[in-house]
Amino acid sequence: MNKFPTAQSVPAPRDERGVALIFALFFAIISLGLTIAGAIFVKAHKDQMQIAFASHGQSVEFARSGLVEGLGWFRKQTAQPVTIFRPQLNETASPPILETSEPDIGIVREFQISGSLWGRYEVWKEWPGDPDAERLAFRQLAQCEDISVERGNLSPGSVWRVRSFGYVFRRADANVRFDQQPNRVIAKEMVETEVRRLGLQPPGQAALCTRNPATCQVQTRGRVLGGAVGAGIFYLRQGNTAPTVSGTGSQVTGVPPTSGAASYADDYVSVFGVSLQELRGMADSALTDPAAFPSPIPKDTLVVLEGAITFTTARPLSGTGIVVINGNCTINPASYSAFSGLLYVNGSLTLREPSELQGAVVVTGAVNVQGNSDYAVITFDDGVVSRLRQTLGIYRQSTGVLRPYRPDDR
Repeated sequence: MNKFPTAQSVPAPRDERGVALIFALFFAIISLGLTIAGAIFVKAHKDQMQIAFASHGQSVEFARSGLVEGLGWFRKQTAQPVTIFRPQLNETASPPILETSEPDIGIVREFQISGSLWGRYEVWKEWPGDPDAERLAFRQLAQCEDISVERGNLSPGSVWRVRSFGYVFRRADANVRFDQQPNRVIAKEMVETEVRRLGLQPPGQAALCTRNPATCQVQTRGRVLGGAVGAGIFYLRQGNTAPTVSGTGSQVTGVPPTSGAASYADDYVSVFGVSLQELRGMADSALTDPAAFPSPIPKDTLVVLEGAITFTTARPLSGTGIVVINGNCTINPASYSAFSGLLYVNGSLTLREPSELQGAVVVTGAVNVQGNSDYAVITFDDGVVSRLRQTLGIYRQSTGVLRPYRPDDR
């Protein structure tokens, strides 16, 4: 029997066992601290991302929604153009008028996002007599404004600057305002745009308006029909020069058939009330490639094309609406074009058979209307033009959505 203890059987000194325990506790504390710190960091990062999303995403989208409802409000008003922005709330009316939830401000809506998180947008009205001085000071920065005079001395209500404020907030108490304790605003944003009415005012009440009568020709089987309420051809008077009407079956009718005037305005601003650039911004389709021109154009739409175009059998000019060609327009033989509305050509127009344009046509350059085996026809229809004024001459967004500055706290 071995009288000497082996290495395995020799017990560790008491002080060494204490040191090991201290190291174990030290590493446990470090591990726990790292775990807690990591959890805190992840939560802080998550909160930061949520706040950033609310600030740069949800609040902007709520503000944009306010612009959409604001534009809709202008369009729905029976008295046009709108000269006073004043949304109403009358729950006792029949039917109830629910244009806003806070008429003292303007258009106000609130929506629950999830749980206690809510969204809100405000479109402020003018109210110089607001008895709340602090609110009045903010209102004067935030309110919608009629800027028709600034945009060219237009008639009141032609152009409005619309501003919308979007908020994301925590609702802890529904009995107090969204921005008062214990409720808390997380993010807010402001966007603005301009809305304006699209004018439809041809130089004269006629089937065809052309600036230079010397370059206007209605030839074989070409017809320009003004009817009982409009002229056939209206033009800028230049001495004794008149449009040329010649050839078998050519015809110009109206009251009177042709009419010249010393005052004649056919530029974009005179006809549409806006510049070409603004008109492009308001268009349903703003094109630079003639191959992309829709055929037929969707009903009651505004199509603006930069450049010349030729309509053919494969792509006739058809549909109903307003077509603006900033260039020459040619309607080839056998295209079977049938268009109803206002055609504006900032260039020359060549119209061949069989084709029919109904409504009104405005051409700044030369005009040649000619048939052959069939007719090429321009027919004035005041009802078509009047209907377009009601359907397309409504308020439209004429600029992009801007974020000029972040709103200050109220």
